[in-house]
Amino acid sequence: MAKYSKELLVGSSIVATVSDLTDIPGAKHISPAAADVQQAWDLAPKDIQLSTASPNGENFNIAFLTRPTSLEGQAVVVDGIRQTEAPTGIKVTPSGLAVVGVGLLQNLEANLVQLTWLAVGLVFLFLWVRLRSLVRAVLSMVPVLIASGVATIAIYLLGIELSPMTAVGGPLVVATCTEFTSLILLRYIEERQRGLEPREAIDITAGRTGRAFIVSAMTAIAGVGVIAFSSLPLLANFGLFVALKIAIALIAALTILPPLIVWADKRGWVSKGMLDRPEAPFIEVPDHRADVLS
Repeated sequence: MAKYSKELLVGSSIVATVSDLTDIPGAKHISPAAADVQQAWDLAPKDIQLSTASPNGENFNIAFLTRPTSLEGQAVVVDGIRQTEAPTGIKVTPSGLAVVGVGLLQNLEANLVQLTWLAVGLVFLFLWVRLRSLVRAVLSMVPVLIASGVATIAIYLLGIELSPMTAVGGPLVVATCTEFTSLILLRYIEERQRGLEPREAIDITAGRTGRAFIVSAMTAIAGVGVIAFSSLPLLANFGLFVALKIAIALIAALTILPPLIVWADKRGWVSKGMLDRPEAPFIEVPDHRADVLS
């Protein structure tokens, strides 16, 4: 393990423990005899026995204290240990939380693209059924795809490291951006049903819903952005990752979708089949304050 002496600081085992107990300051170090190690193991509590060696003596555990590092750094050590050729008759297998974390990260990175496209596909199918139009579903998804791509590039340029928490950001931005685009599209159709032209309808939609979206998105960004100040790199990267994704999703929904809707609706693709529905009438509520004052 000398190759990874900077990452693996201290190794602990039943042999190392007995060696520390038998060491005499100022005297030459002598490795403990097998009988001494066996006797110490027999006298140890049951939990200590199970964590250091198997009862039949075929399996032996060495616990290493590692230097604080990212999962990517731990992956180098884990992969290196797996590729190391052990002496004849000995098999070396890394284990522990570091191996679990590295394996989880590698699986998420390998399936990151598939997870994102799966989220896009499921959301698209739902929008197709809910909006009853292939064009309307596609319009809702265009800003989503653009936001996903831009966010991925931004994360790469900023050097944000992936982790088991941040690797699921693809489906997250799909869900967040789809919420914005769907509400804008449905609000636009309502204005068109009131008899407004495409340009007027999108202006009113942006004016009435845009501010609400900005407030909603800013509260979400501020909420998760606080996590970016965490002293734990795993949580800090997650907070920065999610805040950046939501910000890009909001910008994409408010800047890309409105002109796209107007362009498509001028060709009759957006509001087709929905303008002949009767407009929901406004209900006049009488003002009772005059009766009270009189």
